[in-house]
Amino acid sequence: MPCRQVLVVGDWTHRDFRETIAWLETHTRLTRSTSVAAALAELSREPEAVGGSTFADAHGADKERLSIARRADGQSPDVANEPGPGRGNRPGCDSRTIVADRGPGFDAIVIAQSNPGQIRSYEIERLHAASPLSRLVVLAGSWCEGELRSGRPSPGVIRILWHQWQPRLTALLDSGSTDAWPLWQIPRTASLDERLACTVDLPWPARSGLIAIYAAAHETFAALSDVCCSVGYATIWQMSEQPLAAGRLVAVLADGISCDDVGIAYLRRVVRCHHPAPVVALLDYVRRQDYDLAISSGVSAVLAKPFLVYDLLWNLEQAIASRSRAERD
Repeated sequence: MPCRQVLVVGDWTHRDFRETIAWLETHTRLTRSTSVAAALAELSREPEAVGGSTFADAHGADKERLSIARRADGQSPDVANEPGPGRGNRPGCDSRTIVADRGPGFDAIVIAQSNPGQIRSYEIERLHAASPLSRLVVLAGSWCEGELRSGRPSPGVIRILWHQWQPRLTALLDSGSTDAWPLWQIPRTASLDERLACTVDLPWPARSGLIAIYAAAHETFAALSDVCCSVGYATIWQMSEQPLAAGRLVAVLADGISCDDVGIAYLRRVVRCHHPAPVVALLDYVRRQDYDLAISSGVSAVLAKPFLVYDLLWNLEQAIASRSRAERD
């Protein structure tokens, strides 16, 4: 099956996106642009003329067209997508596009946004108009996590936080993936409620094995247990770091872990106690440094709340499969 073709636009060099970009480089035919103007120039090129090279942003006619569009939108002609903190290009980055050899059309346009407002809604609409068959995805950094509550996120796009990319992007962009995340099938006009509703009661292959769940409250254990049991896993409420019989566990869920010294030390004890069973850490309001600390403790995956049932089952599946491969090797 041919590789998916992806155009990533915006602040793709930000540290929140380093794993995502590394995966895209390996599994897709990736074209990268730091500005909307350069991305529009790339979308207007004939596929046969594209050659695996790097070309500078065209600041002539494209910049003038962008200025006209800003005025039509009631914006200052030079406020968006210009170099500087929180706008378009990051300080020290020039506006360039790194181009991959490609055929006609991109399967997805990924808009990397490390701060709210870096790329405006009208600019996203221009990208959509230039490539109407491409799926529009906003990859949001840690500073964008409050946008749905207090900001003005762009409508009509699939919004994925920087720590959610694995279960959600791979379902669309990995040509060998058998996963089917339903949001890829719904129209751009779907509301937030409709988007959430389509993720409920998804079919999932039957599984087996015992999962230990660390949770402070029984209500939390029951909620996580219900998800695991719905696909065939058995569960046990683990109250302390007491090892279970070797080979009994297929995975561990560790909920409510703080990322201070005490929490990370606790997480390391959980990992050691149940080795080689993979541990999935469930954390609140994850920041980049929290994610890195949790991964350094030896967990197989970090899942930030709130999450979808699909996210939890996908991470469990991957962690268990990774352990199985390691044991075979």
